[in-house]
Amino acid sequence: MSAWIQTRARALALAAFLCFAPAAAGAAPVQLAVTGHPASAAFLRARILAAAEREIAQSVPPGTPVRAALTLPATEPLDSGFLTTFTVPVSVGGGPAPAQTTVDVDVRNVALPDEPPLRLAFADDPERIVAAGVLSRTTVAVGRPTRIYYYHENKGAPRRFCVVLSANDSVITHVQIVGASGGPNIDVMSVGDAVTRSFLASQPLDEGVIAEIDGGKPLLERDELIGPGDGVVGALDLHVLDGGPVTATVLAIPPAAEPRDYLYGVKLPDDGHARHGTFDLAGASQRVVGYTAGGPDATFVYGTRRRTLPNVDAADPGHDYGDYGVLQHVTFDLANPGPAPATLYLYEKPLGGDVRSSFLVNAQLVELGCVRVARPYRIAGETLAAHATGVFDVLTMTDGGSNYPLEIGVTTTPPLPTTPAINAADGCFPKPGGPPAAPQPARGPAGH
Repeated sequence: MSAWIQTRARALALAAFLCFAPAAAGAAPVQLAVTGHPASAAFLRARILAAAEREIAQSVPPGTPVRAALTLPATEPLDSGFLTTFTVPVSVGGGPAPAQTTVDVDVRNVALPDEPPLRLAFADDPERIVAAGVLSRTTVAVGRPTRIYYYHENKGAPRRFCVVLSANDSVITHVQIVGASGGPNIDVMSVGDAVTRSFLASQPLDEGVIAEIDGGKPLLERDELIGPGDGVVGALDLHVLDGGPVTATVLAIPPAAEPRDYLYGVKLPDDGHARHGTFDLAGASQRVVGYTAGGPDATFVYGTRRRTLPNVDAADPGHDYGDYGVLQHVTFDLANPGPAPATLYLYEKPLGGDVRSSFLVNAQLVELGCVRVARPYRIAGETLAAHATGVFDVLTMTDGGSNYPLEIGVTTTPPLPTTPAINAADGCFPKPGGPPAAPQPARGPAGH
């Protein structure tokens, strides 16, 4: 699709969205604009409940418990261009008998053309939060969709962790947000894996929300309290549809502080590891690897230091070793030219230490436990008939908190069928007295 057609299609879709108005009598329903082809039931449910709770929270004293009822009728996927309405029961206040109310939520799936991010803003510097202030700041303009991947670990006092979207004071800006967040949790590997798993579920379907930034009123995309040792990770695809540009600022501030008071402050000092930068995603296109049953194993290795994305600023020493925030799309083309059926296995093999993984294999989510020993572990299998062909279409992303590189491949040799228990001799954290582990590379908590 040409750039002009894409721009025209976005403009038409946005115009339809802006002209949409509720027709309900009485209190106006909450307007929730989403994207997705389709927007899945699980995604819609989470967004509808959050929108209802946010609407009530704006009209009650701060700190009042607000919870949308989990008895919300089951949602169904919503195709692009369609509208549906939900009446959501909400309880307000604590105690054995909280007040009950309802919120009407109009959900519209806005038809936007796919526009993959052109750049990746990687923010893992400073990795450890030791003071209040700005952790990173990224500006995104119309026509320059950008992915932001941040990873931080809180040290010392509890803090308020915020991701704030702000725009020019004189304009109203609309931005599509496709993202996933993990944490806070002291288990940094589980936090990173949660982001990968959620992002793989939403990003291929372009599941997101269209948010409005009204002039000088910054939007809190994320706002929560983090304790000592907590890790927080997030992946955000930001597409500015009009107005803008939009600046995404990641903050760690005192629990009772206001984000606006820190929004324009100086960025906190880097920690010296140079895990930051803006990277060109043009080199992260799909790979195709062929495999013939009976021939050598087909392999693909990612997250290496030898092959990593180029920093847009040639003078910036920042790097993204491990390809954190990069979607890896690898298609293994399979062929069985022989006269008998052949069983083929898709496997992973850790080459850099402790790692957890999630994969979309032929659109089905597969989750693996933590592994550290350089052995092949089964991801999926398929039996090809004689003279038949097939495919393992794999989409994955490296986990914050895990270690790389990682090999994935196809073989006819059965790999280990399951990952070991976490404290087994060959697990990620073996029991004392077990067999010695293979030498591990030095790394920090982010798995570098």
